[in-house]
Amino acid sequence: MVVRSLVSSCRDLYSSIGFDKMRATRSPTPSDGGSCSMIRAYHVSHPSRHEFTNFDNLKDFLEERTSALITRSGPQYVAISNFEEGDLLNLESSGLRRELPGFRVLLDEENKTAIIKLMPGIPHEVATSIFVEMFVGERARLGLPRNIFVPTGSGRYHLSNELSKEPDASYKPQTRKGADRYPSFIVEVGVSQSLLQLRQDARLWLQRTNGDTKVVLLIFLNIAAGTLTFERWQHATSPPPRSTRSRSLYVAEKVQVVIYDKNT
Repeated sequence: MVVRSLVSSCRDLYSSIGFDKMRATRSPTPSDGGSCSMIRAYHVSHPSRHEFTNFDNLKDFLEERTSALITRSGPQYVAISNFEEGDLLNLESSGLRRELPGFRVLLDEENKTAIIKLMPGIPHEVATSIFVEMFVGERARLGLPRNIFVPTGSGRYHLSNELSKEPDASYKPQTRKGADRYPSFIVEVGVSQSLLQLRQDARLWLQRTNGDTKVVLLIFLNIAAGTLTFERWQHATSPPPRSTRSRSLYVAEKVQVVIYDKNT
């Protein structure tokens, strides 16, 4: 049953990804209101916040929080204040990022704040890999060309309002040329207590990519409850478009849910 449901979901995804037939609806949303607002939006509690001072302290904090996540006693998302893009680039260019626990980053450059999604290892990778296999398999079953989409991985993209973000996986149609074009399909995977934060990820991708991102798939593993939840998010089709004085923003909407419960 769950496999049939997921394959059906893949078919729906192929009808949406990479095509501009879907009418995107625009509507105002509240501004981020600074780093505190971003931290609140991601529900990051005080024990999961850290002020960046040096690499060693950051490493100790991320290792402690990752250990808590693996033992199911801590959340997946943490916040780092006083952290700029230059700090992230220094970690990457020096190779120090490889010495840290695995993570994906959402960087708010204006407010010098990073929202970090910790990677808990095997469950996270298995969920991503299984979906990718099913997604590619459904593409082949439908007889679509191999190059209909291009995997663009987990590289960081600069969104609007001085935000930049890394997905777990991403794809764009091969007709979408240029490194500055966003992926049309994003996959975000979470475990433990992260479903609310995953939904915030979906909103950012759909609202801050100028309409390029058409579909966000959330994969949420609740290991303790024995459930696996898939949520498909797209641009809302109602209400009618409205514009703010400064810009128009797309509205993100959850349009499909598939839940597998091993207990039932």
